[in-house]
Amino acid sequence: MKTDKFVFLLTILLTATVSFAQKVTVDAVNMPANEILTKLHNTYHIPLSFDDRKLSRYKVTLQSDFQSPAVAIGKLLEGLPFSLEIQDDVFVIYPIRKTKKTKLFTLSGKVLEKGSGEPLPYSHVIINGKGMVSDRNGSFAFSSSVDSIFKLRVSHLGYYILDTVFLPKQSLQIMLSPSSIGLSEIVIKDQRIETGTQIGIQAGVEKLNHKIANFLPGYGDNSIFNLLRLQPGILASGEQTNELIIWGSYEGHSKVTFDGFTVYGLRNFNDNISTFNPLMAKNIEVMKGGYDARWGERVGGVVNISGKNGNMEKPSFTLVANNMTLNGLVEFPLFKNGALVIAFRHTYYNLYNPEDMNFWIRENDDTDSATRVDYTLVPDYRFRDFNVKYSAKIKDSDLFYISLYGGSDKFSYSIDEPIQNVILDKKTREENTQLGTSVFYGKTWNKGNTSNLNVSYSGLGSSFSDDLTVRFPNPKYNNNLKNLESNNLIREYTVELDNRLSLNQTHTLEGGIGFKFNEVILKEDTFNISQVDIRSRAQRINLFLQDVMAIGKKLTLKAGFRYTYAFNLRKAYPEPRLSLSVKGGEYWKFNLAWGLYNQFIAKSAITDNLGNYRYLWVIANNEDIPVLQASHFVIGTSFHRNRFTLSLESYFKHTTGLTRFINFPDKEVREISQGEGYSIGLDLLLKKDFKKHSAWISYSLSKTIERFDYFLYFDYDGYIRAPQDQVHELKLALLLNFDPFFLSTNYVYGSGFPPGYVTPETKSPAELTYSRLDISFIYKFLDRKWKGEAGLSILNLLNTQNIKYSNFERIPAYLTNTINIYAEAIPFTPTLYVKIAL
Repeated sequence: MKTDKFVFLLTILLTATVSFAQKVTVDAVNMPANEILTKLHNTYHIPLSFDDRKLSRYKVTLQSDFQSPAVAIGKLLEGLPFSLEIQDDVFVIYPIRKTKKTKLFTLSGKVLEKGSGEPLPYSHVIINGKGMVSDRNGSFAFSSSVDSIFKLRVSHLGYYILDTVFLPKQSLQIMLSPSSIGLSEIVIKDQRIETGTQIGIQAGVEKLNHKIANFLPGYGDNSIFNLLRLQPGILASGEQTNELIIWGSYEGHSKVTFDGFTVYGLRNFNDNISTFNPLMAKNIEVMKGGYDARWGERVGGVVNISGKNGNMEKPSFTLVANNMTLNGLVEFPLFKNGALVIAFRHTYYNLYNPEDMNFWIRENDDTDSATRVDYTLVPDYRFRDFNVKYSAKIKDSDLFYISLYGGSDKFSYSIDEPIQNVILDKKTREENTQLGTSVFYGKTWNKGNTSNLNVSYSGLGSSFSDDLTVRFPNPKYNNNLKNLESNNLIREYTVELDNRLSLNQTHTLEGGIGFKFNEVILKEDTFNISQVDIRSRAQRINLFLQDVMAIGKKLTLKAGFRYTYAFNLRKAYPEPRLSLSVKGGEYWKFNLAWGLYNQFIAKSAITDNLGNYRYLWVIANNEDIPVLQASHFVIGTSFHRNRFTLSLESYFKHTTGLTRFINFPDKEVREISQGEGYSIGLDLLLKKDFKKHSAWISYSLSKTIERFDYFLYFDYDGYIRAPQDQVHELKLALLLNFDPFFLSTNYVYGSGFPPGYVTPETKSPAELTYSRLDISFIYKFLDRKWKGEAGLSILNLLNTQNIKYSNFERIPAYLTNTINIYAEAIPFTPTLYVKIAL
């Protein structure tokens, strides 16, 4: 063995007994440490074991007396990279081993749209077989101590899928090419398009491609909601106008957010105009239930919509005109790395055709259809809204935007018509104003970790008046039954900060803090007498933390916790969340989710003994209005292969803290009643993309039941079907692409809603089944600079008579009889639109 590699290990074992308490004197000046130790051994017979060669490298000066050999040797080694242990009466000196730092290889960046540079939020990113979702800024990060070469697969609905390989790198810009259906000027070989929907990746979560929404039958102004209503678990029957009923949720239990602020919803007489402008939509994420700790404040579902940031490369505009509205959008670069987007919608003045506004009027004591009277009215309706958004990239990695929204609608109608032996005189008016704004800053740190700050405001003001008089000609007198003026205002101020930290290849930590302030004002007058005058406020702070754990390549576990402290209630509300996803081979996936949820503002129903409903926003006080609390349990499986998707998902929800304001004059009862509800259901989705075409079938089997204290006034103490309960709902959709011609059709069947009172003795028309078939034809015309399309749709092609979910009313007419008024849903309606884009 060569001398320079020779390691001399000197071990001296003395069998004689050594007193470890003996005093030791060391007198060494600039002497190698190994010689000092050898001298100590020879002088005091101290048993030692050390590496002579390694210690010889260090010279030490030490002159002192010590109480024991251990103290002397410890002082000698002070500052040297050696450690001392006593093993079997032997002083063992060994080098301190330096812990090698595990080198982490990091890949981080953003997913952007090619051409405009817009971030693509919530894109799916798979790196070396492990999946993740980018944040709202399109940012992602992945670290590994094993892999230094990253195989990357990125997909976003409506864009070409990107498969590539990268070495470790930060601040990547992953550009995905958009593919609007039928725009043949975009051709990318050997790449597939992520179309339609993404479902089954997480329990209760579905993502939709807003680009295909415009190809469904409709006016174009409600294209996003048309797409939503065709998904399993989202109610389509009844054509509700301003609420999404998801998995049996009640009005106000689900939330729609746009660019970070809450959209409470304007109200229109039918579902032809959506609350927000579809030209502004960029990403749609639907969380039906069992969602993670990032989301709170609702016990139903959440629909999160991200608006477009604008084209930072060149100016562009879009103009759409249809039977109902004029819709325009313009976007252009502004300042360095910035863009401004402006959108505006307005209805025409003569909006409704009288033939489209049929009402059924019939007496409640006679179920013979011969007593039904069809009445046509011409309502006065106006709708307008306005979007402004400025976005800017800062240092190429951070995103800033400010988004503003304002909208209003006004709807009124009157009836003055003889019905049987009386004249019905009814005047109804409703006005709504929605405002919203958000300021967002997204910061990308080193190694791709992100922080997002969002400050938002949202408010909805609603006024409602209803005047009802029944005039009797013989003898001549008037019976003034109702004179109501109601004003309801809700405001919400929010500050939220969330962070995402990629710890390693198996752990991603997400956490955040938020503050909310709500204010509700409610005033009601009846016959000019004040009945209600309430102003209430609530402040809350919330925290959340969750760990996304990738366990191997087949299992993902997400464990989270959300904590809310309500200052006005002086009470804390913990909300644990848990979800699990398991890959069952290449094509199958199994999902499970559970969580607790709380809601501190509620849209409570006001009902009377005739079964009429109105809804008003209130704040929980844990006295007469408790905090809404719900538990969600979701289990499902999905199968994806060869552009075929099968998704089967089951859910169970229990909600407590339901409230209704009841007014039963005949029973001399006026109070707030509390209750609870259960929802259980099964959703099935079958979807197939073939060539350029797409088709899907969705079916929902569900049951929603409720129990309220006021049922006892009807001598009933059990559970009944909730007003929104729909046992069966079937939806079919077909999109055919024969570029530049496009054909589509969709069909919805619903088994019917229950009556609106507790123990009905006769079948209400509300129980009639719902059936509607729509078709559309679209032609696209293009040249080098301009793009255009024209579309013709026919809604309710078979002219099936359907009832709207929230537009039927019962009014008293005689001492023993009532009159039922039912608003028909959309009849046979041709629609036409033209779209021009630059």
